[in-house]
Amino acid sequence: MTAAPPRKSQPVVMRPSMQTVTALRAVLREALAHVLANAPGAAQGVDPEYLHQMRVGTRRLRAVLRASKGLWRMDDVRALRRGLRKLAAATGPARDWDVQYRRLGTSLRARASVRRRSAHAALRRALPALSGWKVPRAINASPPALPDFARDALERLDARVQRRASQTDWTDAHARHALRIRLRRLRYVAEFMRGAFPRVDASPLIAALKVLQDILGKLNDGDVGRRLRAELEAPAVRPRTRERRLLARLPAAWRRFATAPGFWRKIER
Repeated sequence: MTAAPPRKSQPVVMRPSMQTVTALRAVLREALAHVLANAPGAAQGVDPEYLHQMRVGTRRLRAVLRASKGLWRMDDVRALRRGLRKLAAATGPARDWDVQYRRLGTSLRARASVRRRSAHAALRRALPALSGWKVPRAINASPPALPDFARDALERLDARVQRRASQTDWTDAHARHALRIRLRRLRYVAEFMRGAFPRVDASPLIAALKVLQDILGKLNDGDVGRRLRAELEAPAVRPRTRERRLLARLPAAWRRFATAPGFWRKIER
């Protein structure tokens, strides 16, 4: 029997008139479905795209949980977050070895293959717990209207990005990674909630975020590659010309993002 192809995230229709809890619950359900649909393929370990998509789903799930803070029962949220942390601890190493294995020389692949198999075995042991994951139950509250709730969530996320960026040295791998996480959260929530602001164009900001994420992601791949080579006790390699070019692109990519209008601020209150 042929397995279903890797499932990508699906857009969730959001309108300003929707109840806030209804809209955010729909996003949570989609993110959870994204994770669960890719788990069987990730367990097989043949096509790395299943694992990649499952990790995208978990990140989107975490992002919407943060953005919708205060809407859900905390015991449910804590249970889901515990599951997310445990799964991240298993999927991260497996994904890292998937990406880097193909980039290693023949002399290192035998040792890398042992670690890769071990990482995938740990992943398979973690996957059965997904059957217990559930969308959190809503609390009895009256949140603001969806556009107001979305505006506040996006404003908070943007402020955190700006604070982190003001402390970031582009040459510092750890600082870049911390900023990358915050940019990713902002992008996902912007994609989720753009429907709450139908009269304005969210595309310039989201496109700028994607460019920044792409550059930072490629730089992170280089950092991970050096770390895994160290685990294999392989000789260290210097940053390549490609990485220097990526670093040189960062200031302009940041300016593009920083000057893109916050689409949630354009709507009249």
